[in-house]
Amino acid sequence: MLGALLVAIVAATIVIAVRLYSQLDSAAKLQSTLFAAQQDLDSVADAQLGLQSALRGYLATRDREFLEPFGRGSDAFNSGLDDFAAKVAPVNIPGISTSIAEMRDLHDSWVSQVARPVLRTKSVDEALAHMKLGKVFNDRLTDQFMNVHDLLKAQLDGVESELKRRIDESLYGSLASVLIFGIVSIAYVLTRVAMQDVIERERSIVETLGGAFRSDLDVPRGARVGTAYLSADSDAAVGGDLFDVRRIDERRGLVLVADVSGKGMTAAVNTAFVKYSIRTLARHSDDPAKILAEFNRMFLETVADPSLFVVGFVGVFDAAGLELTYASAGHSGAFLRRGADVRQLEVTGPIVGLDASFGYESRTIALEAGDLILLATDGLSEARDRDGNLLGDDGAMALFGTVPALDPQRSADDLVDRIRARGGGKLHDDLALLVIALDGEAA
Repeated sequence: MLGALLVAIVAATIVIAVRLYSQLDSAAKLQSTLFAAQQDLDSVADAQLGLQSALRGYLATRDREFLEPFGRGSDAFNSGLDDFAAKVAPVNIPGISTSIAEMRDLHDSWVSQVARPVLRTKSVDEALAHMKLGKVFNDRLTDQFMNVHDLLKAQLDGVESELKRRIDESLYGSLASVLIFGIVSIAYVLTRVAMQDVIERERSIVETLGGAFRSDLDVPRGARVGTAYLSADSDAAVGGDLFDVRRIDERRGLVLVADVSGKGMTAAVNTAFVKYSIRTLARHSDDPAKILAEFNRMFLETVADPSLFVVGFVGVFDAAGLELTYASAGHSGAFLRRGADVRQLEVTGPIVGLDASFGYESRTIALEAGDLILLATDGLSEARDRDGNLLGDDGAMALFGTVPALDPQRSADDLVDRIRARGGGKLHDDLALLVIALDGEAA
């Protein structure tokens, strides 16, 4: 969110800067045009003043050198006025075209009714009479010059005022953007701190619960177990992966491995529900299929969220008689190793949480001294290598067949080390595994 806001502000700043540059450039060009037009207007006024001065000098001295401005073959006034009109035409200043036409008419009238008669007459009195008429034209021309000058000044003032307004808008917009970014950043940081505090408290609770759920093992005599648990996400602290071993009597034990959907507190609560429900049901029946069937009914009646489910394995083993009876609820991560050979224990029913009418079957397998049973959640088969390739059930069996077999805990630790090395230290799913060795009557 913070990054997106920063990008938006930078983009807006760039747009504002480009727009401001365009406006400044346009204003500068307009100002340059108006200043050039002002110079042309001054040249027109100078041309008219020069003609008037030349006419007065000639009338006073009759020296024809004063008539030089009249003999250049071009009218400086009209040509200057044409240049001025061309420059102000794109600006579209209201009323200026009327003033230009008026100045041109006054100048032409002055030339035809004053200058030419004065140059032709020999009578001083007649010449003075024309000069008095010329003063009327000159005064009216001066008024028009002043009017046009005021129109140009008003246009320049408007350009400068608009430019100042645009600059102020851009400045205030930039300041507002920075202020908004600062407020959102502070709010984001404060919210994140509060959320982190909640997460830390929840993680502490879940870690405590999860550790308790995985450490409360009661192993019958004649059985040895090794355990391991890895979380794929340190922020989640624990998922719904669970293993349990519970003594039924002196010879037999209950074994449970389950993966409850979800993360965090919800998963921790449901994990506790799974663990202690299975323990309670095992006090009334030692048939894993019946235990799973009854637990499936309890789960559907107790858990309100229809999207939650449990993948699990429930077994009852005889440590002295070397026998395992089990039922599997969609759990494929169960393997038996005898020597270097590894085989997968078949799934005997659907996952828990789909339908109360679903049933499960139990299987009984005979074991031999030295056999190892591996029960793992799907974090094992779904472990990926550095290229993203899944280990799979076949890869899990091959890996299990190569770990040390004398000590279940060493087997579990070695499996974890190899999974970590294969993935470059990264896990894509939580992993809980339980390795069981049964020593038989001799032990």
